[in-house]
Amino acid sequence: MELSSSTLAAATPGTILRDKTIPGLHAKVSATGRRFFLYFRTKGGVERRPKLGEFPVMTVAQARVVAKEMLLEVAKGNDPMAMREIERGADTVTEAIGKYEKEDAAKRKTGAATAKLLRLHLGKAHGSDRIKDLTYSHMSALHGKMKATPVLANRILAYSSKLFSLAEKWEMRPKNSNPCHGIERYKEFKRKRRMTPLEAGTIAERLNHYKDKYPGPVTFIYLLILTGARKGEVAAARWEWLDGNVLRLPDSKTGEKPVYLPPQAMELINQLPRTSGTITGITWPYKLWYKVRAEAGCPDLRLHDLRRSFASVALDLGYSLAQIGELLGHASTQTTAGYAWMQSDIAEAAVARTATAIGQQLLRAPS
Repeated sequence: MELSSSTLAAATPGTILRDKTIPGLHAKVSATGRRFFLYFRTKGGVERRPKLGEFPVMTVAQARVVAKEMLLEVAKGNDPMAMREIERGADTVTEAIGKYEKEDAAKRKTGAATAKLLRLHLGKAHGSDRIKDLTYSHMSALHGKMKATPVLANRILAYSSKLFSLAEKWEMRPKNSNPCHGIERYKEFKRKRRMTPLEAGTIAERLNHYKDKYPGPVTFIYLLILTGARKGEVAAARWEWLDGNVLRLPDSKTGEKPVYLPPQAMELINQLPRTSGTITGITWPYKLWYKVRAEAGCPDLRLHDLRRSFASVALDLGYSLAQIGELLGHASTQTTAGYAWMQSDIAEAAVARTATAIGQQLLRAPS
């Protein structure tokens, strides 16, 4: 039976209709739908029977156009089906991030955090897109949407650029096609923010409110407040690294490092169940932190600001940059100076004294 819109619409299941215009084009009527197919052999003699589409979503006229284009490729010596399969198998952005996480991030101390940020931003925006299809316009638009957080926007752009460079190496993208090249970074200003005594009291009140419901995240945040440790250090901290009141990190950002835990921190840790390898059992406490800081009236206060707060309180107590730098794990006092902008207005004993001073601030909850 000849293929046409009317004959295809009236055909019963099992019927095959062949087109007289395009050799090899035919439609097979199944119980679930009317489908267009094309039969051809490649120049190498390989038999192909690709499915082109379904009637009536694809009309007979449209099926003829697609079939004609495919046969033209065959006449040129190409295999359009093989080209289709390559396109379908192209790696997505999510798959590329996964490969980065396994093959590159694992070699770097901050690799896991970088992969997490890539998933959260680049992956959220373009996870299902093929990584080879992303262009300058895509990345410029993503960077532009993050204008309100310029530092984070620049970091995501840098991490994405690294991912695209690796994608070229892995043959997921053409060489020299990095879509991040040429995008102007936002101007960054040194952040001068720490938790004020008033904010400390309110934050403590909200943390204590959630202590029973979210013991792991609450302990995580308190460890940042009371020790000045990095987020990644607290996240990675394992039970077997505890040596009395000292957390002995085997590999921090600056190598081996002891984190001295004041009594307030030990009290929280001792109340946690040992149900996971890490002490807090979580990677990041962002969900709770966003809630707590909003309820405390300081939505701009970041987790890293708590580390800066610890350093500032220690400075107010009279400890030197060298002593504070040793506690924070800084390689040089120049790095510590970046945390010491309030100097005008350090091992176990210094942490205990600093934590006590912060603890007094935490007790000043507003009435």
